Amino acid sequence: MSGLNSSLNIGLSGLQATQSALNVVGHNITNINTPNYSRQVVNLSSAGAVYQNGQMYGQGVNLTSISGIRNRLLDLQISQTLSRQMGAQTRDNSIESVSTAFEDDGTSGLSTIVGNFFKGFQDLASNPENTALRTNLVGQAQTLVDGLKSRYQMLTQVRDSANSAISDQVSEVNTLTAQIADLNKAIASEAATGANSDARDQRSALVDKLSKLVGIQAFEDDDGRLQIMLESGAGILVAGDKASTLTATADPALGNYYRVDLTSGSAAPTDVTGGILEGSLGANLDLRDNIIPGYQSQLDQLAAGIASGVNQLHYNGYAKDGVQTNNYFFTGTVANNGLPTGITSANNYLGMVNSLSVNAAIKSDSSLIAAAGASGESGNNANAKAIFNLSSSGQFTTQVSSLINGIGTDAQRFATGATNYENLSTALQNQRESVSGVDLDEEATNLMAYQRGYQACARFINVIDQLTNQLINNFGQ
Repeated sequence: MSGLNSSLNIGLSGLQATQSALNVVGHNITNINTPNYSRQVVNLSSAGAVYQNGQMYGQGVNLTSISGIRNRLLDLQISQTLSRQMGAQTRDNSIESVSTAFEDDGTSGLSTIVGNFFKGFQDLASNPENTALRTNLVGQAQTLVDGLKSRYQMLTQVRDSANSAISDQVSEVNTLTAQIADLNKAIASEAATGANSDARDQRSALVDKLSKLVGIQAFEDDDGRLQIMLESGAGILVAGDKASTLTATADPALGNYYRVDLTSGSAAPTDVTGGILEGSLGANLDLRDNIIPGYQSQLDQLAAGIASGVNQLHYNGYAKDGVQTNNYFFTGTVANNGLPTGITSANNYLGMVNSLSVNAAIKSDSSLIAAAGASGESGNNANAKAIFNLSSSGQFTTQVSSLINGIGTDAQRFATGATNYENLSTALQNQRESVSGVDLDEEATNLMAYQRGYQACARFINVIDQLTNQLINNFGQ
Protein backbone atom coordinates (compact mmCIF):
# COMPACT_ATOMS: atom_id res chain seq x y z
CA MET A 1 0.00 0.00 0.00
CA SER A 2 1.02 3.65 -0.33
CA GLY A 3 2.99 5.22 2.52
CA LEU A 4 1.70 7.32 5.38
CA ASN A 5 3.26 10.45 3.88
CA SER A 6 1.17 9.86 0.75
CA SER A 7 -1.91 9.52 2.94
CA LEU A 8 -1.10 12.85 4.59
CA ASN A 9 -0.92 14.47 1.13
CA ILE A 10 -4.28 12.97 0.25
CA GLY A 11 -5.81 14.46 3.39
CA LEU A 12 -4.14 17.80 2.71
CA SER A 13 -5.57 17.92 -0.79
CA GLY A 14 -9.01 17.38 0.68
CA LEU A 15 -8.51 20.15 3.22
CA GLN A 16 -7.34 22.58 0.56
CA ALA A 17 -10.17 21.71 -1.84
CA THR A 18 -12.94 21.95 0.76
CA GLN A 19 -11.50 25.17 2.20
CA SER A 20 -11.52 26.71 -1.27
CA ALA A 21 -15.06 25.45 -1.79
CA LEU A 22 -16.12 27.05 1.49
CA ASN A 23 -14.59 30.34 0.33
CA VAL A 24 -16.63 30.15 -2.88
CA VAL A 25 -19.82 29.51 -0.91
CA GLY A 26 -19.06 32.51 1.29
CA HIS A 27 -18.39 34.62 -1.80
CA ASN A 28 -21.76 33.62 -3.24
CA ILE A 29 -23.63 34.40 -0.04
CA THR A 30 -22.08 37.84 0.40
CA ASN A 31 -22.93 38.75 -3.22
CA ILE A 32 -26.56 37.69 -3.07
CA ASN A 33 -27.69 41.30 -3.67
CA THR A 34 -24.97 42.25 -6.16
CA PRO A 35 -26.47 43.15 -9.58
CA ASN A 36 -25.47 40.80 -12.42
CA TYR A 37 -23.57 38.52 -10.03
CA SER A 38 -23.35 34.96 -11.35
CA ARG A 39 -23.30 32.15 -8.83
CA GLN A 40 -19.90 30.48 -8.71
CA VAL A 41 -19.24 26.77 -8.34
CA VAL A 42 -16.09 24.75 -7.66
CA ASN A 43 -15.15 22.03 -10.11
CA LEU A 44 -13.37 19.14 -8.37
CA SER A 45 -11.61 16.21 -9.97
CA SER A 46 -9.63 13.24 -8.82
CA ALA A 47 -5.91 13.92 -8.55
CA GLY A 48 -5.20 10.75 -10.49
CA ALA A 49 -3.51 7.54 -9.37
CA VAL A 50 -0.03 6.08 -9.07
CA TYR A 51 1.03 2.49 -9.59
CA GLN A 52 2.63 0.88 -6.55
CA ASN A 53 3.13 -2.72 -5.54
CA GLY A 54 0.90 -3.93 -8.32
CA GLN A 55 -1.97 -1.60 -7.40
CA MET A 56 -3.23 1.80 -8.51
CA TYR A 57 -3.61 4.23 -5.62
CA GLY A 58 -5.46 7.56 -5.76
CA GLN A 59 -3.69 10.77 -4.77
CA GLY A 60 -6.61 12.80 -3.48
CA VAL A 61 -8.55 15.64 -5.04
CA ASN A 62 -7.78 18.67 -7.18
CA LEU A 63 -9.80 21.89 -7.48
CA THR A 64 -9.60 22.27 -11.25
CA SER A 65 -11.51 25.54 -11.59
CA ILE A 66 -14.00 28.00 -10.17
CA SER A 67 -16.57 29.06 -12.73
CA GLY A 68 -19.62 31.31 -12.86
CA ILE A 69 -22.99 29.99 -13.98
CA ARG A 70 -24.29 32.20 -16.78
CA ASN A 71 -26.28 31.99 -20.00
CA ARG A 72 -24.88 34.11 -22.85
CA LEU A 73 -28.11 33.86 -24.86
CA LEU A 74 -30.09 35.32 -21.97
CA ASP A 75 -27.50 38.08 -21.55
CA LEU A 76 -27.86 38.99 -25.24
CA GLN A 77 -31.66 38.96 -25.08
CA ILE A 78 -31.63 41.15 -21.98
CA SER A 79 -29.28 43.73 -23.51
CA GLN A 80 -31.42 43.97 -26.66
CA THR A 81 -34.63 44.26 -24.62
CA LEU A 82 -33.14 46.93 -22.36
CA SER A 83 -32.21 48.97 -25.46
CA ARG A 84 -35.74 48.84 -26.78
CA GLN A 85 -37.25 49.48 -23.36
CA MET A 86 -35.19 52.64 -22.79
CA GLY A 87 -35.77 53.76 -26.36
CA ALA A 88 -39.53 53.46 -25.97
CA GLN A 89 -39.49 55.12 -22.53
CA THR A 90 -37.44 58.08 -23.76
CA ARG A 91 -39.72 58.59 -26.75
CA ASP A 92 -42.81 58.17 -24.58
CA ASN A 93 -41.65 60.77 -22.04
CA SER A 94 -41.14 63.38 -24.75
CA ILE A 95 -44.25 62.59 -26.80
CA GLU A 96 -46.42 62.62 -23.68
CA SER A 97 -45.64 66.31 -23.11
CA VAL A 98 -46.24 67.03 -26.80
CA SER A 99 -49.55 65.17 -26.73
CA THR A 100 -50.75 67.23 -23.78
CA ALA A 101 -49.99 70.49 -25.60
CA PHE A 102 -51.99 69.37 -28.66
CA GLU A 103 -55.07 68.16 -26.81
CA ASP A 104 -58.20 70.02 -27.90
CA ASP A 105 -60.24 71.26 -24.94
CA GLY A 106 -62.84 72.96 -27.15
CA THR A 107 -61.65 76.47 -26.27
CA SER A 108 -57.97 76.81 -27.14
CA GLY A 109 -57.09 73.68 -29.06
CA LEU A 110 -55.61 73.76 -32.54
CA SER A 111 -58.80 72.73 -34.32
CA THR A 112 -60.74 75.33 -32.32
CA ILE A 113 -58.47 78.26 -33.18
CA VAL A 114 -58.44 77.27 -36.87
CA GLY A 115 -62.24 77.00 -36.85
CA ASN A 116 -62.64 80.31 -35.03
CA PHE A 117 -60.45 82.05 -37.60
CA PHE A 118 -62.60 80.97 -40.53
CA LYS A 119 -65.78 81.62 -38.54
CA GLY A 120 -64.54 85.20 -38.24
CA PHE A 121 -64.91 85.50 -42.04
CA GLN A 122 -68.36 83.90 -41.84
CA ASP A 123 -69.42 86.42 -39.22
CA LEU A 124 -67.99 89.27 -41.28
CA ALA A 125 -69.90 88.07 -44.33
CA SER A 126 -73.14 88.66 -42.39
CA ASN A 127 -72.25 92.35 -41.97
CA PRO A 128 -69.15 93.35 -44.02
CA GLU A 129 -69.17 96.95 -42.85
CA ASN A 130 -69.24 96.16 -39.13
CA THR A 131 -66.02 97.42 -37.53
CA ALA A 132 -66.37 95.20 -34.45
CA LEU A 133 -66.59 92.08 -36.62
CA ARG A 134 -63.51 93.17 -38.55
CA THR A 135 -61.61 93.78 -35.31
CA ASN A 136 -62.72 90.38 -34.02
CA LEU A 137 -61.44 88.71 -37.21
CA VAL A 138 -58.02 90.33 -36.77
CA GLY A 139 -57.98 89.05 -33.19
CA GLN A 140 -58.90 85.51 -34.29
CA ALA A 141 -56.18 85.65 -36.95
CA GLN A 142 -53.60 86.70 -34.37
CA THR A 143 -54.78 83.93 -32.04
CA LEU A 144 -54.28 81.45 -34.89
CA VAL A 145 -50.77 82.74 -35.56
CA ASP A 146 -49.87 82.70 -31.88
CA GLY A 147 -51.33 79.22 -31.42
CA LEU A 148 -49.33 77.78 -34.31
CA LYS A 149 -46.14 79.51 -33.20
CA SER A 150 -46.44 78.46 -29.55
CA ARG A 151 -46.90 74.83 -30.50
CA TYR A 152 -44.08 74.98 -33.01
CA GLN A 153 -41.81 76.56 -30.40
CA MET A 154 -42.78 73.91 -27.86
CA LEU A 155 -41.75 71.24 -30.37
CA THR A 156 -38.47 73.07 -30.94
CA GLN A 157 -37.85 73.02 -27.19
CA VAL A 158 -38.39 69.25 -27.17
CA ARG A 159 -35.88 68.92 -30.02
CA ASP A 160 -33.40 71.13 -28.20
CA SER A 161 -33.81 69.09 -25.02
CA ALA A 162 -33.20 65.85 -26.91
CA ASN A 163 -30.13 67.37 -28.54
CA SER A 164 -28.74 68.58 -25.21
CA ALA A 165 -29.03 65.07 -23.78
CA ILE A 166 -27.03 63.61 -26.67
CA SER A 167 -23.69 65.12 -25.60
CA ASP A 168 -23.93 63.76 -22.06
CA GLN A 169 -25.04 60.34 -23.26
CA VAL A 170 -22.14 60.14 -25.72
CA SER A 171 -19.76 60.73 -22.82
CA GLU A 172 -21.49 57.97 -20.83
CA VAL A 173 -21.08 55.55 -23.73
CA ASN A 174 -17.35 56.32 -23.94
CA THR A 175 -16.90 55.74 -20.20
CA LEU A 176 -18.67 52.39 -20.36
CA THR A 177 -16.91 51.10 -23.47
CA ALA A 178 -13.50 52.01 -22.00
CA GLN A 179 -14.31 50.06 -18.83
CA ILE A 180 -15.54 47.09 -20.85
CA ALA A 181 -12.32 47.11 -22.88
CA ASP A 182 -10.26 47.08 -19.66
CA LEU A 183 -12.23 44.11 -18.36
CA ASN A 184 -11.78 42.37 -21.72
CA LYS A 185 -8.04 42.69 -21.22
CA ALA A 186 -8.24 41.20 -17.72
CA ILE A 187 -10.45 38.32 -18.92
CA ALA A 188 -8.17 37.51 -21.85
CA SER A 189 -5.30 36.93 -19.41
CA GLU A 190 -7.24 34.59 -17.10
CA ALA A 191 -5.58 31.28 -16.33
CA ALA A 192 -8.45 29.25 -17.75
CA THR A 193 -11.60 30.12 -19.67
CA GLY A 194 -14.20 31.45 -17.26
CA ALA A 195 -11.79 31.63 -14.32
CA ASN A 196 -12.22 35.37 -13.79
CA SER A 197 -15.94 35.17 -13.12
CA ASP A 198 -16.09 38.42 -11.14
CA ALA A 199 -14.65 40.38 -14.05
CA ARG A 200 -17.24 38.80 -16.34
CA ASP A 201 -20.02 39.82 -13.94
CA GLN A 202 -18.72 43.39 -13.82
CA ARG A 203 -18.58 43.41 -17.61
CA SER A 204 -22.13 42.08 -17.84
CA ALA A 205 -23.38 44.88 -15.60
CA LEU A 206 -21.60 47.46 -17.78
CA VAL A 207 -23.07 45.94 -20.94
CA ASP A 208 -26.57 46.27 -19.48
CA LYS A 209 -25.88 49.96 -18.75
CA LEU A 210 -24.50 50.44 -22.25
CA SER A 211 -27.57 48.75 -23.74
CA LYS A 212 -29.80 51.32 -22.08
CA LEU A 213 -27.94 54.02 -24.00
CA VAL A 214 -27.48 52.41 -27.44
CA GLY A 215 -28.67 49.35 -29.30
CA ILE A 216 -25.78 46.88 -29.57
CA GLN A 217 -24.73 43.48 -30.86
CA ALA A 218 -22.22 41.56 -28.74
CA PHE A 219 -20.33 38.28 -28.97
CA GLU A 220 -17.33 36.68 -27.29
CA ASP A 221 -14.19 35.79 -29.21
CA ASP A 222 -12.01 32.74 -28.52
CA ASP A 223 -10.19 34.60 -25.74
CA GLY A 224 -13.40 35.47 -23.92
CA ARG A 225 -13.23 39.14 -24.93
CA LEU A 226 -16.54 40.77 -25.73
CA GLN A 227 -16.80 42.38 -29.15
CA ILE A 228 -19.49 45.07 -29.30
CA MET A 229 -20.88 46.90 -32.31
CA LEU A 230 -23.82 49.19 -32.91
CA GLU A 231 -26.96 47.19 -33.55
CA SER A 232 -27.26 48.72 -37.02
CA GLY A 233 -23.72 47.60 -37.86
CA ALA A 234 -22.69 51.22 -38.43
CA GLY A 235 -19.59 50.94 -36.22
CA ILE A 236 -17.64 48.91 -33.67
CA LEU A 237 -17.70 50.20 -30.10
CA VAL A 238 -15.37 47.65 -28.48
CA ALA A 239 -12.86 45.39 -30.21
CA GLY A 240 -10.98 43.27 -27.71
CA ASP A 241 -9.16 45.57 -25.30
CA LYS A 242 -9.63 48.60 -27.57
CA ALA A 243 -12.61 50.93 -27.25
CA SER A 244 -13.72 53.30 -29.98
CA THR A 245 -14.64 56.89 -29.12
CA LEU A 246 -17.89 58.70 -29.87
CA THR A 247 -17.83 62.47 -30.25
CA ALA A 248 -20.75 64.90 -30.39
CA THR A 249 -19.98 67.88 -32.63
CA ALA A 250 -22.27 70.81 -33.44
CA ASP A 251 -22.89 70.57 -37.19
CA PRO A 252 -24.10 73.60 -39.21
CA ALA A 253 -25.64 71.17 -41.71
CA LEU A 254 -27.88 69.95 -38.88
CA GLY A 255 -28.81 73.41 -37.68
CA ASN A 256 -25.90 73.27 -35.22
CA TYR A 257 -27.39 70.18 -33.64
CA TYR A 258 -24.93 67.45 -32.66
CA ARG A 259 -23.50 65.07 -35.22
CA VAL A 260 -22.22 61.84 -33.65
CA ASP A 261 -18.92 60.49 -35.02
CA LEU A 262 -17.15 57.27 -34.13
CA THR A 263 -13.35 57.04 -34.13
CA SER A 264 -11.48 53.74 -33.92
CA GLY A 265 -7.73 54.02 -33.34
CA SER A 266 -6.07 56.16 -35.98
CA ALA A 267 -8.89 55.76 -38.51
CA ALA A 268 -10.80 58.81 -39.71
CA PRO A 269 -14.03 59.56 -37.81
CA THR A 270 -17.20 57.98 -39.18
CA ASP A 271 -20.58 59.68 -38.97
CA VAL A 272 -22.85 57.21 -37.12
CA THR A 273 -25.64 59.65 -36.26
CA GLY A 274 -28.16 57.68 -38.28
CA GLY A 275 -26.80 54.33 -37.12
CA ILE A 276 -27.67 54.71 -33.43
CA LEU A 277 -31.19 53.37 -33.33
CA GLU A 278 -32.23 52.35 -29.83
CA GLY A 279 -31.50 53.04 -26.19
CA SER A 280 -32.03 56.52 -24.79
CA LEU A 281 -29.36 58.00 -27.08
CA GLY A 282 -30.92 56.45 -30.18
CA ALA A 283 -34.36 57.64 -29.06
CA ASN A 284 -33.15 61.22 -28.56
CA LEU A 285 -31.60 61.21 -32.03
CA ASP A 286 -34.86 59.85 -33.46
CA LEU A 287 -36.91 62.46 -31.63
CA ARG A 288 -34.62 65.26 -32.76
CA ASP A 289 -34.17 64.20 -36.39
CA ASN A 290 -37.40 62.41 -37.30
CA ILE A 291 -40.34 62.42 -34.92
CA ILE A 292 -40.48 66.07 -33.81
CA PRO A 293 -39.53 67.50 -37.24
CA GLY A 294 -42.36 65.39 -38.65
CA TYR A 295 -44.86 67.15 -36.38
CA GLN A 296 -43.34 70.53 -37.22
CA SER A 297 -43.59 69.76 -40.91
CA GLN A 298 -47.31 69.11 -40.55
CA LEU A 299 -47.72 72.43 -38.75
CA ASP A 300 -45.77 74.20 -41.51
CA GLN A 301 -47.97 72.59 -44.17
CA LEU A 302 -51.13 73.54 -42.29
CA ALA A 303 -49.96 77.15 -41.94
CA ALA A 304 -48.92 77.28 -45.60
CA GLY A 305 -52.27 75.89 -46.75
CA ILE A 306 -54.23 78.44 -44.74
CA ALA A 307 -52.00 81.39 -45.66
CA SER A 308 -51.82 80.52 -49.35
CA GLY A 309 -55.57 79.96 -49.74
CA VAL A 310 -56.57 83.06 -47.76
CA ASN A 311 -53.93 85.30 -49.35
CA GLN A 312 -54.79 84.42 -52.95
CA LEU A 313 -58.48 85.20 -52.41
CA HIS A 314 -57.83 88.24 -50.23
CA TYR A 315 -55.38 89.70 -52.76
CA ASN A 316 -58.11 89.86 -55.40
CA GLY A 317 -60.81 91.20 -53.05
CA TYR A 318 -61.73 94.73 -52.06
CA ALA A 319 -61.44 96.57 -48.74
CA LYS A 320 -64.28 98.24 -46.86
CA ASP A 321 -64.03 101.33 -49.09
CA GLY A 322 -64.65 99.14 -52.16
CA VAL A 323 -61.52 100.49 -53.80
CA GLN A 324 -58.34 99.20 -52.22
CA THR A 325 -57.20 95.76 -53.35
CA ASN A 326 -54.03 93.68 -54.02
CA ASN A 327 -53.47 93.33 -50.31
CA TYR A 328 -52.40 90.13 -48.54
CA PHE A 329 -54.12 89.13 -45.28
CA PHE A 330 -51.00 87.32 -44.10
CA THR A 331 -47.53 88.57 -44.96
CA GLY A 332 -46.52 87.05 -48.29
CA THR A 333 -45.33 87.65 -51.85
CA VAL A 334 -47.12 87.69 -55.21
CA ALA A 335 -44.66 85.35 -56.89
CA ASN A 336 -45.08 82.53 -54.41
CA ASN A 337 -48.82 81.86 -54.11
CA GLY A 338 -49.08 84.39 -51.33
CA LEU A 339 -46.36 82.80 -49.20
CA PRO A 340 -43.12 84.36 -47.97
CA THR A 341 -40.13 84.06 -50.27
CA GLY A 342 -38.43 80.67 -49.93
CA ILE A 343 -41.47 78.95 -48.42
CA THR A 344 -42.47 76.47 -51.11
CA SER A 345 -43.60 72.89 -51.54
CA ALA A 346 -40.05 72.15 -52.67
CA ASN A 347 -38.88 72.48 -49.08
CA ASN A 348 -42.10 71.04 -47.60
CA TYR A 349 -43.00 74.56 -46.51
CA LEU A 350 -40.20 74.44 -43.93
CA GLY A 351 -40.24 77.57 -41.78
CA MET A 352 -43.78 78.63 -42.67
CA VAL A 353 -45.03 78.84 -39.09
CA ASN A 354 -42.07 80.97 -38.02
CA SER A 355 -42.67 83.27 -41.03
CA LEU A 356 -46.42 83.57 -40.50
CA SER A 357 -47.82 86.93 -39.40
CA VAL A 358 -50.92 89.02 -39.95
CA ASN A 359 -50.32 91.88 -42.37
CA ALA A 360 -49.26 94.83 -40.18
CA ALA A 361 -51.41 97.22 -42.20
CA ILE A 362 -54.52 95.12 -41.56
CA LYS A 363 -53.70 94.82 -37.86
CA SER A 364 -53.61 98.60 -37.57
CA ASP A 365 -56.61 99.20 -39.87
CA SER A 366 -59.21 96.43 -40.08
CA SER A 367 -61.07 98.31 -42.83
CA LEU A 368 -58.41 96.92 -45.20
CA ILE A 369 -59.83 93.41 -44.83
CA ALA A 370 -61.01 92.53 -48.34
CA ALA A 371 -64.50 91.19 -47.62
CA ALA A 372 -65.92 92.43 -50.93
CA GLY A 373 -65.65 90.59 -54.19
CA ALA A 374 -66.43 93.54 -56.46
CA SER A 375 -65.10 97.08 -56.82
CA GLY A 376 -67.16 99.95 -55.47
CA GLU A 377 -69.49 97.74 -53.36
CA SER A 378 -68.61 98.41 -49.72
CA GLY A 379 -71.39 96.10 -48.48
CA ASN A 380 -70.37 93.20 -50.71
CA ASN A 381 -69.51 90.00 -48.82
CA ALA A 382 -68.55 87.67 -51.68
CA ASN A 383 -64.87 87.48 -50.84
CA ALA A 384 -65.47 86.93 -47.11
CA LYS A 385 -67.82 84.04 -47.99
CA ALA A 386 -65.27 82.62 -50.43
CA ILE A 387 -62.53 82.66 -47.78
CA PHE A 388 -64.85 81.03 -45.24
CA ASN A 389 -65.70 78.35 -47.80
CA LEU A 390 -62.04 77.33 -47.86
CA SER A 391 -62.73 75.56 -44.57
CA SER A 392 -65.80 73.75 -45.88
CA SER A 393 -63.67 71.35 -47.94
CA GLY A 394 -62.42 69.82 -44.72
CA GLN A 395 -58.80 70.07 -45.82
CA PHE A 396 -57.65 71.97 -42.76
CA THR A 397 -59.79 69.93 -40.40
CA THR A 398 -58.25 66.78 -41.85
CA GLN A 399 -54.74 68.16 -41.46
CA VAL A 400 -55.33 69.13 -37.84
CA SER A 401 -56.97 65.79 -37.03
CA SER A 402 -54.17 63.89 -38.74
CA LEU A 403 -51.55 65.72 -36.70
CA ILE A 404 -53.34 65.37 -33.36
CA ASN A 405 -54.30 61.75 -33.96
CA GLY A 406 -50.76 60.96 -35.11
CA ILE A 407 -49.29 62.42 -31.93
CA GLY A 408 -51.81 60.54 -29.82
CA THR A 409 -51.12 57.29 -31.66
CA ASP A 410 -47.38 57.73 -31.23
CA ALA A 411 -47.81 58.47 -27.52
CA GLN A 412 -49.89 55.34 -27.04
CA ARG A 413 -47.52 53.23 -29.16
CA PHE A 414 -44.43 54.28 -27.23
CA ALA A 415 -46.16 53.94 -23.86
CA THR A 416 -47.34 50.45 -24.75
CA GLY A 417 -43.91 49.55 -26.09
CA ALA A 418 -42.22 50.79 -22.93
CA THR A 419 -44.56 48.70 -20.77
CA ASN A 420 -44.23 45.60 -22.92
CA TYR A 421 -40.44 45.77 -23.06
CA GLU A 422 -40.26 46.44 -19.33
CA ASN A 423 -42.34 43.31 -18.68
CA LEU A 424 -40.20 41.30 -21.07
CA SER A 425 -37.02 42.62 -19.51
CA THR A 426 -38.25 41.71 -16.04
CA ALA A 427 -39.18 38.21 -17.19
CA LEU A 428 -35.77 37.68 -18.81
CA GLN A 429 -33.93 39.00 -15.77
CA ASN A 430 -35.96 36.70 -13.52
CA GLN A 431 -35.03 33.84 -15.82
CA ARG A 432 -31.37 34.81 -15.64
CA GLU A 433 -31.65 35.03 -11.86
CA SER A 434 -33.07 31.51 -11.75
CA VAL A 435 -30.06 30.27 -13.72
CA SER A 436 -27.25 32.41 -12.35
CA GLY A 437 -28.55 33.85 -9.10
CA VAL A 438 -27.61 32.78 -5.59
CA ASP A 439 -30.04 30.47 -3.79
CA LEU A 440 -29.46 30.69 -0.03
CA ASP A 441 -30.99 27.27 0.59
CA GLU A 442 -28.64 25.70 -1.94
CA GLU A 443 -25.65 27.56 -0.53
CA ALA A 444 -26.58 26.49 3.03
CA THR A 445 -26.61 22.87 1.86
CA ASN A 446 -23.24 23.29 0.14
CA LEU A 447 -21.86 25.00 3.21
CA MET A 448 -22.84 22.07 5.37
CA ALA A 449 -21.48 19.53 2.89
CA TYR A 450 -18.10 21.24 2.52
CA GLN A 451 -17.88 21.79 6.28
CA ARG A 452 -18.42 18.05 6.86
CA GLY A 453 -15.89 17.30 4.15
CA TYR A 454 -13.33 19.56 5.77
CA GLN A 455 -13.93 17.97 9.17
CA ALA A 456 -13.62 14.49 7.69
CA CYS A 457 -10.34 15.34 5.98
CA ALA A 458 -9.04 16.82 9.22
CA ARG A 459 -10.07 13.65 11.06
CA PHE A 460 -8.35 11.54 8.40
CA ILE A 461 -5.12 13.51 8.83
CA ASN A 462 -5.40 13.10 12.59
CA VAL A 463 -5.67 9.33 12.21
CA ILE A 464 -2.62 9.23 9.94
CA ASP A 465 -0.78 11.39 12.46
CA GLN A 466 -1.64 8.94 15.25
CA LEU A 467 -0.46 5.99 13.17
CA THR A 468 2.75 7.83 12.37
CA ASN A 469 3.37 8.57 16.04
CA GLN A 470 2.62 4.98 16.97
CA LEU A 471 4.97 3.68 14.32
CA ILE A 472 7.77 6.00 15.43
CA ASN A 473 7.25 5.21 19.06
CA ASN A 474 7.10 1.46 18.53
CA PHE A 475 10.23 1.32 16.36
CA GLY A 476 11.97 3.79 18.63
CA GLN A 477 11.91 1.48 21.65
